Amino acid sequence: MKPPGGPERIAWISCVGEKGGAETLMIECLRSLDRSRFHPSVIQLRPGPLETMLREIDVEVHVLETHRMREVHKVAGAIGRIASIARQNGIRLLHSNGFRAHAYGGLAAAAAGLAEVWTTHTVEQIHPSTTAILAIPTDHVLANCPRTRDYFLRAGKPTTLVWPAVNGAVLDRHVASTPRELLATQYGLPLGARWITVGARLQRFKGQDQFLKALASAIASGVREVHGIVVGGSLFGQESDYQRELRELAAGLGITRHVTFTGFVPDAHVAGLLAASTLVAHPALEEDFGLTVAEAQALGTPVVAYAAVGPAAIIEHGRTGWLVPVGDIEGMAAALRSALASGETLLQNGGAGKTRCRSEFGAESHARATEAIYRRVLGRL
Repeated sequence: MKPPGGPERIAWISCVGEKGGAETLMIECLRSLDRSRFHPSVIQLRPGPLETMLREIDVEVHVLETHRMREVHKVAGAIGRIASIARQNGIRLLHSNGFRAHAYGGLAAAAAGLAEVWTTHTVEQIHPSTTAILAIPTDHVLANCPRTRDYFLRAGKPTTLVWPAVNGAVLDRHVASTPRELLATQYGLPLGARWITVGARLQRFKGQDQFLKALASAIASGVREVHGIVVGGSLFGQESDYQRELRELAAGLGITRHVTFTGFVPDAHVAGLLAASTLVAHPALEEDFGLTVAEAQALGTPVVAYAAVGPAAIIEHGRTGWLVPVGDIEGMAAALRSALASGETLLQNGGAGKTRCRSEFGAESHARATEAIYRRVLGRL
């Protein structure tokens, strides 16, 4: 039970043990949560390095055994374990992080008589499993963009748009610890070149191949002293052959010496690379938010991006960065050329983007909006 006057105990449900964009959102929300009002923990459905990251920000973690969702008896056991952890620790609200996390959090909340809220990160394809998960009751959905908000409203769920956020103070600390010279030495980057960074896990829909083609086109048309940096690797075991394909594409385009593939790097190095870059490119073919876009802008680096849902909301075209129709490789090449042609425009757009992003997509505002939903839902119990 909640101690008189003490903080409410809540627990996030994470289906994975690695850190992707959804887990970054969770970490920054928990980091900024008002601990005088809410005592957070995380129930992690599989082991992994995420546990250490959470403990570093003083969050209690309960780690369950790895299983697959097709193992129905193990899923049922995990749901029972979540309900038991909640009862033993006086948790009154479960926060499911992602679509499949709701299968666990929603059913565990129902079994234990708890509240449940559900952060969603994408619109799901029509499938029997999608229908089944949507049928599980929830008290409230937190949608990450207008598209997901409208999707869950149509599904009959009480839904609020809560944009994901970036933590400017954490990014600043990272940048202070990773000067450009250190990064150049660490990753073999040319100090004298203008860096253009792409930061995302390596999956085809993230469009790293589109960036390589646009970069090759820009170089062929006369852009000089540029170097592309592709940050990231395969995550959750998905599309593990994509990096090889990208390296082969760079070789086929004749730009191998103009591109560096870093693989996964520490968070501090990601922030340092974004801040030290002249431009950040985000060629994702689908993107409901775009954490790299927000982080780059929060650090004062302008972004050239395909105009998917998230980037189109974060970037003000021509003022804080540049938007290109999705899939328009030559349009992206032209935008890169145009942006690189004017140092003054780059400086102005970078400053405007930093001001806007820290104001509208800051971690504090995200945490306060999340807390308001917690209070609303818990008030019904």
